[in-house]
Amino acid sequence: MAEIPELETERLLLRKMCLADVEDIFEYASVPAVSQYTTWEPHKSIEDSQRFLKATIEGYNQHDIACWGIVEKAGKKFIGACGFAEWRVDCARGEIGYVLSDKYWGNGYMREAVRAMMGFGFRTMQLNRIEGRCMVENTASARVMEKAGMKFEGVLRQHLFAKGIYHDVKMYSSLRQEWIE
Repeated sequence: MAEIPELETERLLLRKMCLADVEDIFEYASVPAVSQYTTWEPHKSIEDSQRFLKATIEGYNQHDIACWGIVEKAGKKFIGACGFAEWRVDCARGEIGYVLSDKYWGNGYMREAVRAMMGFGFRTMQLNRIEGRCMVENTASARVMEKAGMKFEGVLRQHLFAKGIYHDVKMYSSLRQEWIE
């Protein structure tokens, strides 16, 4: 990807992350409930968050697909991250991923961020299909994808190996022809 542009919604700014975001990232990434359904363990130190940020910034420099940071505009607070975890140019398909500070759960922020990513994916990246997956137990993430307009496709049995065990995963998707701004 040549450049990750800023995306703006009514309440959010999606932008590149920077080293100044490290404390806010550690604040949410160290909470076990936030990483419960992710492939990564809670950050145990600020150095864990710094390593994540440095890898993300290196991804920007290499023009890899990478995450946007999510900033709540009203409080100018860095509250999460979202982006395309996978991009198959040959298939015009991308997979989204996201994480949000538990202090901001239940306010529709992630649905808003996912909708912005989907718009970017269909318009700018020229994707035909956007996918999202979540562990079966992660009902909140499933709701986010449904509220963002994605359709449930089925359960992929033992599709993901994370934290020492295999997980069943729900698959969601949206097609460009279904996309409504």
